[in-house]
Amino acid sequence: MTQDNRDKQDFLNDMLAQGDAMVCLDARQPDVQIPKAHKTNPMLNLVFSLNFRRPFEVLEDGIYGSLSFGGRPYKCVIPFTAVWAIYEPDTQKGQVWEASIPEDIDWGDQAGPTAQDPSFKKTADNHSLRMVAGSGKSGQSKRDRSHLRVIK
Repeated sequence: MTQDNRDKQDFLNDMLAQGDAMVCLDARQPDVQIPKAHKTNPMLNLVFSLNFRRPFEVLEDGIYGSLSFGGRPYKCVIPFTAVWAIYEPDTQKGQVWEASIPEDIDWGDQAGPTAQDPSFKKTADNHSLRMVAGSGKSGQSKRDRSHLRVIK
């Protein structure tokens, strides 16, 4: 396992021990298994929680489990090679792996989350994310889906 994958696994496990964790990934990578409707999204954001109704596993190479999309379960595989940021949804503090960010992401009028960007808040360990942009699409259902939320 690469050091980046080990760091992502450890960081995600630490975040989950404290509460919810938002995982930002490039869903276009070939090993990512998610519903086809989301497969072209380089900025797919998924919220994970140990309080999910269906269990999921965080293993050395990625996240495995049946996740709910639009109220329907889907057996997902999210390799850590596709993950480029993990953060706490409420405080937006987390970590970005800059080398894993897809180069073709359209940040709109925002610069990407880099250490030089004012939206990137450094902490003592230099791994605190202040903001992660979404894809800008709206029209999502407003009802609560505590087991999983897809943020576009």
